[in-house]
Amino acid sequence: MKSSRTTVLLVCAAIVTITSISMNSFSLFLRPIEAGFGWSRTVATVPYMFGMLGWGVGGVVFGKLADDYGTRPIILGGILLMAAGFLGMSWSQNLWQLSLTFGIMAGLAKGACGLVIISLLVAKHYDAKRRGLAVSVVQTASPLSPLFFSPVIYFLIITFDWRAAALASAGLLALVAFPVAWFGARDPGDAATTRRNRASWASCLPYLRDRSMLLMFAARFSCGLALFQSVHLVGIALSKGFDPATGAIAVAVFGGAAAASALLFGWLSDRYGRTQVLALTYLMRGLGTLVLALDMPNETLFFIVVALAMGPTFGTIAVQNVMFYEIVGPRLAGLVMGLSFIVHQIGSAAGPMLASIAFDVTGSYDGFMMAMGVILLISALLIYSTVNLDTRLPEPVLSPSATPS
Repeated sequence: MKSSRTTVLLVCAAIVTITSISMNSFSLFLRPIEAGFGWSRTVATVPYMFGMLGWGVGGVVFGKLADDYGTRPIILGGILLMAAGFLGMSWSQNLWQLSLTFGIMAGLAKGACGLVIISLLVAKHYDAKRRGLAVSVVQTASPLSPLFFSPVIYFLIITFDWRAAALASAGLLALVAFPVAWFGARDPGDAATTRRNRASWASCLPYLRDRSMLLMFAARFSCGLALFQSVHLVGIALSKGFDPATGAIAVAVFGGAAAASALLFGWLSDRYGRTQVLALTYLMRGLGTLVLALDMPNETLFFIVVALAMGPTFGTIAVQNVMFYEIVGPRLAGLVMGLSFIVHQIGSAAGPMLASIAFDVTGSYDGFMMAMGVILLISALLIYSTVNLDTRLPEPVLSPSATPS
């Protein structure tokens, strides 16, 4: 059954909205897990660290498989794996079980049914004039996920416990996300790449030696580091003297601001250039993070600064995903986007852990946020002054086994 590109876009947005609960909601699970097991903040963050690493590995492996076999089976399998991970999370009794279920299983699944594969699918359906905005629509789904689901998860946690919230998440994935994906997650023509058109793993090497691409990879690492804010947002609110409910509201504020900014930056990138707009997202995030390190006199100002520091995050990811797709083309986009994302996820694993260590040692996130703000500003400067996407690189090398006889 064929689906229109609008249907595919809406279906993809719905899938990402649901599958994003895996990582976007962890700040709500963090303190209950910490209190329930009697762990330190650092130990309680370990499953999330494994999740970030699993997400990165999954992005590479499933990205290459999507290049070769199409996105549909990858997305469907990823949703089922994530549901199994949340189910196992609800039964977990110790650190290694949480690290396996929420960390490795849900993390790997995120690489199959998260933004990397979904962005690849949407990019295939749209031309360059509309691609930035279309991919940004999907990016809005991830920050909108906490806007829709954080209140529900928070209610389940305080009314029952975090295990009930994990079990409900598993049900949502299996009973809602999977049928939706089955209906509408289809490549153009619903055909996987033919064997003769498949690129080899080594085809990405010329791109990975290009200076502009290396700088984009480095910037993506800093983007991942900065995602510690989403993991510790409730904790950051508490460190500023606010209550847990304010932290939960801040998670929703982040979701709304990120959705709006993703659409804005995607639209701007279609009209004014991807490089300039990408640099702007890093600039706003850097300045906002520096301000977030300061004392907050009231909740309103705290919410405004959260929107500035964290809102452009998914605009950053959307514009970079489009840039990677347009540089390497559809035969290699899944692999290169996956490789860039594992760099991102190494940062995403390290950032929350470093922030936890800083908090355990100093009792504050402020020093780490100051350092992170400077790193983001450096990324903005390097992208704006150095990244050049006009360089022509070699076409992908086809796999020897795919050469026609």
